[in-house]
Amino acid sequence: MSDRCDFRQWLASQGLKLTAVRLAVLEILGAAPRALRAKELLEVIRSRRRVNKVTVYRILEDFCNRGMVRRLSLEGRVSHYELACEHRPPHPHFQCHTCREVQCLEPVPLTRVWTELQGPVGNRADHIDIRVEGLCHKCREEA
Repeated sequence: MSDRCDFRQWLASQGLKLTAVRLAVLEILGAAPRALRAKELLEVIRSRRRVNKVTVYRILEDFCNRGMVRRLSLEGRVSHYELACEHRPPHPHFQCHTCREVQCLEPVPLTRVWTELQGPVGNRADHIDIRVEGLCHKCREEA
């Protein structure tokens, strides 16, 4: 999935110094088929090189503030992260009640939803998060 993004150029366009860890964060998130917990991301990076946990968390925070990465507020206390490039538009997510796994769902136009939800005239939506909860196919098969 990351084959469509030039992460080195993206970092430069954001005025960020190219570091091995910054590049690794983008490459791992770009290749991931789902949103990752920071712990999962850290484990993959550590399988390749030594890195301080705080460094990874600071990079994630910076990337979120710059709009390069989305932090998903899902049920539970653990945040999940996904790439927020032009090739990865905002989309709804499914979270299983049993295994807590998060799955990305196909992007859908949310303008109709916003039209119904906008409330008083003049409100502006900066983003809409849709989370569907239930039982994933793996957990259903095990039950």
